[in-house]
Amino acid sequence: MTRLTVIDETGLHSFDDVGFGELGVSADDFARATGWLLRPEGLCKGDVCVPVRDAAAMSNGSAIDVAEFARVTGRNVVIDASRNVVAMGEQASSRAAAMTTLDAPDFTLPDINGKMVSLSDFANRKKLILAWSSW
Repeated sequence: MTRLTVIDETGLHSFDDVGFGELGVSADDFARATGWLLRPEGLCKGDVCVPVRDAAAMSNGSAIDVAEFARVTGRNVVIDASRNVVAMGEQASSRAAAMTTLDAPDFTLPDINGKMVSLSDFANRKKLILAWSSW
């Protein structure tokens, strides 16, 4: 059986691919890992529910299609089928709301000496953030 790795805001999760839909995994395992349950009222996590128009495309009762989950919840998703990896971003609507404030989220990275530094360490100061990548 093929293993599927799903990366989301809660971490890295490994599931057995159960052959439902594009990326089917056990609905129970998915719920335990992410907190999202498919209920009659829709996809729910805690008190938040997202309506599901085509429940048959989302689930066969015992499995949930991760690709359909991403589409229904409005998440950006990247699928590497050759490596069986799915990376999902947070919901596009919450990301868009955060972007309107123009406030960068706090993060912590090592400086050139290896000391961990957070963006919040420079509160109330002008900041210039440079990013570089080898790719």
